[in-house]
Amino acid sequence: MSNTLYVNFIGIDVSKNNLDVYETRTKKSYRITNDAKGIKSLLKNFSPSKDLLVLIDLTGGYEAAIVNHFYKKGYNVHRAQGRKVRQFAASFGQKAKTDRIDAKMLTIYGEKMQETLRLYTVDSNEILKELISRREDLKSMLQKENNRKAHFADKIMQRSIKKTIAFLKEEIANVEEETKERIKNNPELKEKAKAISSVKSVGLKTTMSLLAALPELGKANRRQIAALAGVAPYANNSGTIHKNARTTAGRPIVKQMLFMCALGAVRNNCVLKAFYEKLCSKRKTKMVALVAVMRKLLIILNNRCKDFYLQRSFTCT
Repeated sequence: MSNTLYVNFIGIDVSKNNLDVYETRTKKSYRITNDAKGIKSLLKNFSPSKDLLVLIDLTGGYEAAIVNHFYKKGYNVHRAQGRKVRQFAASFGQKAKTDRIDAKMLTIYGEKMQETLRLYTVDSNEILKELISRREDLKSMLQKENNRKAHFADKIMQRSIKKTIAFLKEEIANVEEETKERIKNNPELKEKAKAISSVKSVGLKTTMSLLAALPELGKANRRQIAALAGVAPYANNSGTIHKNARTTAGRPIVKQMLFMCALGAVRNNCVLKAFYEKLCSKRKTKMVALVAVMRKLLIILNNRCKDFYLQRSFTCT
């Protein structure tokens, strides 16, 4: 989170082929191509400064090149989530939606929300995120191929599907092996992996996923880490209406892994099993109790990683 107050903003709405740009300094809107030539021509118009914030729309990876170019040149960059910006625009009564409007709305969003925005940085496990993302893509393809097996009786089709399944399994194994090597060769990730896997019911695949998708482990407090993972309960009360608290948002791969670990924990981890049974005895539904176990498990993992950081800090001093 940045405490800097910015006075100039550049909003960039991203699509596959084009970048729509709006500058608050000149109040100009224009479009360039989303390629090396277009980005190079865009960067000629500016120079980095402490009071300039560049807000770039997150668009499924099409924003990667423009984000990296601005970041490497020393600009303050924030990758804006489209959902949040749209909700912000709706609060202003902005109903029309075009690429040009979206670019301008990014600058307004940046100006109003600047004290809460997190600047883009390249962390040490960026490649780890890409590896885990690739593994999930391959697993999804594998599941689809397994589902297709039952729909074909022809031997040629069956043989083709079996070959594809074998290939996908091999690729998944290769990606997981590369992920293990990356963790092994990074001292910080290696020690955090030991801390995470020391908790009963947390396996190697979960450890790899948590290291990649939740790098804040050990650096955030219990409330922050629960919110990031999407297992923090939010109150839903208004006037005389009192509804049950609900969890929302969070990082999908983290929630998925925590859920699978929680299922194992309520059977094999004596502490979490007792916690789960206590909640069920208070007439909590099994799913509510399971989510509570997910949250408690995450807090335990966060504390283990926090112990690692404290120990490292103590050793250095």
